[in-house]
Amino acid sequence: MTKLSSNNKDSAALNPGRFIQGERAASKISTAQINTFLESNPQRRQQTHDLIAQLTTDRVLATDSSYYDTTKDQERRNTAVKIARLAQYMEHDIATARNNFHNKELIQDLQANNGNEPLLGPKDLAIFDKRLSLVANIDPQLSTRVGVHLGLFGNCIRGNGTDAQITYWLQERGASMLRGIYGCFAMTELGHGSNVGQLQTTATYNEGNKTFVINTPDLTATKWWIGGAAHSATHSVVYARLIVQGRDYGIKTFVVPLRDPDTFRMLPGVVIGDIGKKMGRDGIDNGWIQYNNVVIPQDHMLSRFVQIVQDGTTVSVKTQPQLDQISGYSALLSGRVNMVMDSFRFGAKFATIATRYAVGRQQFADKPGSPETQLLDYPLHQYRVIPQVALVYLVAPVAFKLMDNYYATLDELYRVSSAKDPKALVTVSAKLKNLFISSASLKATNTWLVAQLIDELRQTCGGHGYSQYNAFGKGYNDWVVQCTWEGDNTVLSLTSAKSILKKFGDTATRGKFDAELDGDQFGYMDPAFISKVYSGSAKVGDLNNDNNLDAYIEVWAIVLVKLLIHVGKAVKAAGKAGAVASGGDGAVSKLLVQVSRFHAIYLMLQTYHRKLSDPADSHISCNASRDVLWDVFRLFSLYLIDKHAGEFLQLQVLQAQDLQATVQPRLFALLARLRPECIALTDSLELPDAMLNAPIGFFDGDIYHNYFAAVTQTNPVEPDGAGLAPYHAALTAMLHRK
Repeated sequence: MTKLSSNNKDSAALNPGRFIQGERAASKISTAQINTFLESNPQRRQQTHDLIAQLTTDRVLATDSSYYDTTKDQERRNTAVKIARLAQYMEHDIATARNNFHNKELIQDLQANNGNEPLLGPKDLAIFDKRLSLVANIDPQLSTRVGVHLGLFGNCIRGNGTDAQITYWLQERGASMLRGIYGCFAMTELGHGSNVGQLQTTATYNEGNKTFVINTPDLTATKWWIGGAAHSATHSVVYARLIVQGRDYGIKTFVVPLRDPDTFRMLPGVVIGDIGKKMGRDGIDNGWIQYNNVVIPQDHMLSRFVQIVQDGTTVSVKTQPQLDQISGYSALLSGRVNMVMDSFRFGAKFATIATRYAVGRQQFADKPGSPETQLLDYPLHQYRVIPQVALVYLVAPVAFKLMDNYYATLDELYRVSSAKDPKALVTVSAKLKNLFISSASLKATNTWLVAQLIDELRQTCGGHGYSQYNAFGKGYNDWVVQCTWEGDNTVLSLTSAKSILKKFGDTATRGKFDAELDGDQFGYMDPAFISKVYSGSAKVGDLNNDNNLDAYIEVWAIVLVKLLIHVGKAVKAAGKAGAVASGGDGAVSKLLVQVSRFHAIYLMLQTYHRKLSDPADSHISCNASRDVLWDVFRLFSLYLIDKHAGEFLQLQVLQAQDLQATVQPRLFALLARLRPECIALTDSLELPDAMLNAPIGFFDGDIYHNYFAAVTQTNPVEPDGAGLAPYHAALTAMLHRK
């Protein structure tokens, strides 16, 4: 059989790269400056580039088209090999970080730890955390499998354990270095996931020998979806009901061994199984666990915020109420914060692939004999693609800010909880609650938006987007778990919105607003602004005026306040505060989900605006780059106003004529204005081909040759008459039947 190929680069159809290269050459924006803006600052940008270069050239970690053809067993084996490789990088990263410590800092750390080697903290793990975030774009299941151990198991201990417990499990036993033991996070049960308060696994205290007995009382209490449990984990952190002398003290956290770390044999009373193949991320060995009278010592209960005090036969349980409940979710907080960053990284990958394809691909001509039209020259195609690029841009600044806020708040929590300063604990508790609200809103909103982004952009690539080799199929299956794990998005949105509604009520009725604590995230709750909305004097600014950038944020502030007023009135009129609190009032719950979504959009716009407005923070000196970035900002706001036109009309923030005469015409005008810079905007994301792993989106734009090569490399052409299909007999029997 003759292999078909062509090197006829003069043919427009066979040279789509000429369009991409031409638009790249014509651009007036600085991709380097824009990438610095997206990566937060020059130092972080350089670090990102260095880490990507390491990951994409490492022969163990790098992927190619064969990645899409692996079986579940192959994926799990490959992932285990890659984890071992990452452990080597971790040792290197931590050694480098510690060598860079200032001598004074190192001495202070040694003194604080009684002369021992200092505990690993955020400053040690920050580089490796970023490495994992970038690994997620190459092999999501790998980053998750490591993240379960470090981010969930490790952070649960770090967030809930005493200093002595943190030292023992993370340092002496080696967990923080991927050495000695390997952990999993046993929270979710077969019958309960988001409703953590109703988990059924029990931890019953035995005052006679000061131990706990861990039990799975029935089938629905089986720990389920536990990443690493099926084959990898030697230990689990278990969310279980603390039972002391017959009294239920609610959900607490315990470290429960599963396997002997040397032999990997299951320990007595532990039963584990594999939950099998999933929609995606099969490289993670998710399993189920049942505990049958498993006995652990008292010091295996993580006791930073809860202690059992025994005096003879008298047993008491002491807690720190302002932090006990929050601490139970501290491990999940890390995952939610990281998923906002993942939304930026993952969205950037698929926006780049689809945009390059839309510029290089031609389809249909005005008349016979005329050149076919580039897909991205169709206004409707622009509407489908360019706002998705804008989404990626808008999530980047808020992702970095949320990450920085997370590290700072957790550092403060560890410091003040060790010092046992009641006043400081109240302050850090308020900061943690704000962090929970915004991380929940941003996690839910952005993981939803990126799930839509991947599928919408897949469709814009037509049939080629359906090919596994162009990343969309596996990418979507790997991504959408983000919408349900570590907090189902709808439940997270409801939880976040209820807290926002309570804060709004305190401000609106009692003027309770701490500008220093709340102003950054909840600026729309300023009492003066709420009064303007109540009085009707808060008006939407001119969205047609390029100089009125504040209008694109203020319109969301107005709709948020009006929506919160509307929800508050609905709750009061229905007299069903209890039903709303449990999500039982459907109409109000639907509105609450929108409160959370609009809060996230407001945060994204506000953070982006503040960063770009400050030349020192944005690192943008090129006027053309700044102008394009402001157009991206305007487009994002208008696109989502158009998507949520119903709420803007219902709440009378905008009128029908505003949508018809301003929002929609302005939206399409911005699409046309941004169209010439689309290649430069996606180039500014600076993702190499090895990270994209999608031949229709490679940098050179040689769509068809790259794609054909990937397919034939993975699926070689068989010689004539050889390689009969294994189902050949079934086909011939059908065709030759009498």
